[in-house]
Amino acid sequence: MKKLTDLKFLFVAVAILEFFYFVTAMLPPSIIPLVTGWNLNADGHWIVKILGLSLGVMGYIAWIFRKKPHLGIAKGLAAYQIGSATMDWVMWLVLKDEGIFDNTFAQISVIVAIASHYFLGILLLIGINKAGKNG
Repeated sequence: MKKLTDLKFLFVAVAILEFFYFVTAMLPPSIIPLVTGWNLNADGHWIVKILGLSLGVMGYIAWIFRKKPHLGIAKGLAAYQIGSATMDWVMWLVLKDEGIFDNTFAQISVIVAIASHYFLGILLLIGINKAGKNG
């Protein structure tokens, strides 16, 4: 548990996770449904590219601070992880009649995303609390 809540380790984990989201988002539009299960229109692909770029930058920031994690950045990363997971299940409920995550692959991938983002966010909060107590 000590390693899992170490902010240096968690910053690397965030950097890797967000790098994979960035790479996925930058795929050609014809490949994204095959990799994610998402059914996107042209506007959806545009939003995915913009958000993917943002996630790539977030991952880069986590990477450059990995050796000396900043608590303010850790708090922002934790907030994003928890907020992202929450937004996924809220939107799934709100848009279920409109076909969001309407195939098995998309449903499995969003369940994994929800669980992993909550898990990472909670670990970050524990690591932040631990780091705050240690100085």
